[in-house]
Amino acid sequence: MDSLTLRLSLLMLATMAVSTVPFFALAVVASELQDEFGVSKFELGVLAAVNTGVGALIAPQFGKMADSIGGRNSVGLTLVFSGASAVILALGSSFAMLLVGAAVGGVAQGAGNPATNKAISVAVKEAKRGVSTGIKQSGVQAGVAVAGFTTPLMSASFGWRSAMWVYGIAAFALLLGLGVVPGKEVEAPEGRSDASPQRKLPMFVTQVAVFGLLMGFVGGGFGRFLPLFAEESVGFSIERAGLVFAVQGLVAVPSRLLTGVALDRGASARTMMVGMGVLGSVSLLIVAAATESRPSLLWIGTILAGLTLGTWNTAANLSMVRMKENAGRATGRLMAGFFLGLTIGGPVVGWSIDQFSYTPAWLASAVVAATGAAVVGWRSKEPAFETPVDTLKK
Repeated sequence: MDSLTLRLSLLMLATMAVSTVPFFALAVVASELQDEFGVSKFELGVLAAVNTGVGALIAPQFGKMADSIGGRNSVGLTLVFSGASAVILALGSSFAMLLVGAAVGGVAQGAGNPATNKAISVAVKEAKRGVSTGIKQSGVQAGVAVAGFTTPLMSASFGWRSAMWVYGIAAFALLLGLGVVPGKEVEAPEGRSDASPQRKLPMFVTQVAVFGLLMGFVGGGFGRFLPLFAEESVGFSIERAGLVFAVQGLVAVPSRLLTGVALDRGASARTMMVGMGVLGSVSLLIVAAATESRPSLLWIGTILAGLTLGTWNTAANLSMVRMKENAGRATGRLMAGFFLGLTIGGPVVGWSIDQFSYTPAWLASAVVAATGAAVVGWRSKEPAFETPVDTLKK
């Protein structure tokens, strides 16, 4: 990988990290939010739902806009909304203000993947897009790790709002690196312009979007309530619960990168997504069996979840990058499904935990993950868009 591509990939990683880390940080300090604002687990789910619901609404439209305005402008807008969200959360003096911050952060969430995928589709050679996408998608899990490691430390020393200030400043600082992103579109093969997308997207895009919806549902519940589960059911301290949350993200970083390498070398994105859905279901069953007397099962299940539930995004997003001139629009459809799943998953799982405790919620989530594997595994008669072959030319 040449120096320019590496710098662009790292900027995309950082963009994805700052667009999501405030959202993850709120999960880490959930018990503090409960104490300060007197909110229930259902209301914590609603807070997450506002963030992801806005993301679901924004993603398709921003995907189309990214195809028009290009990677640099799209990434810049993502960073601005990311920074603004963190600042609003830092200033939050009521639950209503937290909802506003979550909504602004939802714009960044919905914009992040379409913007960064568009930048990669026009700036990175096809043979390196898997690695670049893997690096970029590692940013989300890097955000999980950063939130898990740093938020409890800053919260204990200066209060949870201090973490939001740091994340906001980091987002605005990244605007200085936009020079590595192409300012205008490059000409696509055979004289086709990236600004001229095809009208109809293949069925495979819709399949991946439905898969994303179901996996988003799982992530919306598991990711949001994993730290609380570690505290309330396994007896961990808030610092140790944050470490569990961080480990999930930490193991997914190399996993996403290696997935990108494998995809560049000819591995099927569809097969990878099926496997991750099935093994992700298994990870939830292992976590469901964790108790104070069996804390090791929480670590094992969380690590497996990071390798599967935390990694499928690389295969899914590279599939959208390979739509080339349709990369922004295809990513918008995927992320609309994913964020809709997150939006539903947070409140539903939160309500389920309030009513029936954690185990039924984890078991139901395992069924949803397995269903996602079945959906994306179904093969239509259209060309295999999930492979590196340039089927758009056929």
